[in-house]
Amino acid sequence: QNLDDHVAQYGFIMPLDLGAKGSCQIGGNISTNAGGLRLLRYGPLHGSVLGLEVVLADGQVLDLLRTLRKDNTGIHLKHLFIGSEGTLGVVTAVSIECAPRPSSVQVVFLGLESYAAVT
Repeated sequence: QNLDDHVAQYGFIMPLDLGAKGSCQIGGNISTNAGGLRLLRYGPLHGSVLGLEVVLADGQVLDLLRTLRKDNTGIHLKHLFIGSEGTLGVVTAVSIECAPRPSSVQVVFLGLESYAAVT
């Protein structure tokens, strides 16, 4: 929630929106590869994370922070940590691509008498 509020000041939206917003942390979201309500529009978290900083079990800090979407400098180790549930390391910093905030949001509610009516 804090991250989304911060990037909103600059006209952007956090591509991840969870029911637990306000109580979850971005490092935990990355470690669990959280999906959220905006998954269909903005894609999975793997595509939004540009870089990570991770602390390994032995205390070593692994700096994988990048800000470029295209990175041909070697193996993309960040993908090992996304969804690893914190077993490989603890995410301490993230570089994430935020989409432009939409000027409006539309919601549609469709009601049908039965499931059989869906065709």
